[in-house]
Amino acid sequence: MKIRHPAWAGQFYPAAAASLQHAIDSYLMLAKPKQGAGRVVGLVSPHAGYTFSGRTAAAAYNQVKDEPYGVVIVIAPSHGAFIEGVSVYDGDYYETPLGRIPVDKARCAALAESAANIHLSAVGHDVIGDRAEHSLEVQLPFLQTVLQDFKLVPLVFHDYSWENCRQLGEAITDVFDPDEVLIVASTDLYHGYSYEECRRKDDATLAAIENDSAVDFCHGANSEKYMACGAGPVAALKLVGEIWSLGAPRVIARTNSADVAGSASGYVVGYAAAILEKKEHH
Repeated sequence: MKIRHPAWAGQFYPAAAASLQHAIDSYLMLAKPKQGAGRVVGLVSPHAGYTFSGRTAAAAYNQVKDEPYGVVIVIAPSHGAFIEGVSVYDGDYYETPLGRIPVDKARCAALAESAANIHLSAVGHDVIGDRAEHSLEVQLPFLQTVLQDFKLVPLVFHDYSWENCRQLGEAITDVFDPDEVLIVASTDLYHGYSYEECRRKDDATLAAIENDSAVDFCHGANSEKYMACGAGPVAALKLVGEIWSLGAPRVIARTNSADVAGSASGYVVGYAAAILEKKEHH
């Protein structure tokens, strides 16, 4: 059995199961309750340490609380490992202090079959030396809290060319159905040393998430017009929304590390939560 053990417990989030559960429950209570009328197919959620972005992530996860999802795709950026195309985990489980999540091996294999750029691999998932990816892992305790039984399709990549994002988005719509799946795009926003620039850049990026086409958002992020370390995951999610005629993600919460910490000086990172819904037709 191949298990991806937690690498960031005790750093990005509490290591003890009881403390972790208490923290998540507290964030969910403080965050915005369910906003939409339709079935949520996609979320955009941040991946910083929970003390900074936990409440914003909780706003996203409150939107799917107790809903039935058979499978969850988490699309995350790689901050360290070099990945050819997109890496879909080839193991059996992803583990957190809250337990093990089974990987949907059949769907992972089907994705890899569906597109030449998607590879079954441990690259970007496994710990290499002292490097391990956090952007996927930090989403999982929230998912374990708000959903009951689900299988995981974990994806990591950093090539945000439109071609790579397009193939990924199209493969997801080939293999999955909008009535069974939840797709989580993991991203933070502005990174830098100016609070004012953080506000400006996040305004532009969030407007683009809501209003740009997937291809325009992708090109805008690559030209640094927009700033999101998970711009590729967001572009892929936006394309899925277009193919399935769901429209674009809608931003429901935003903040930044300076506002959370109560200090506008120093390094600042932006965070937001957004939802992609399938509207109910009566």
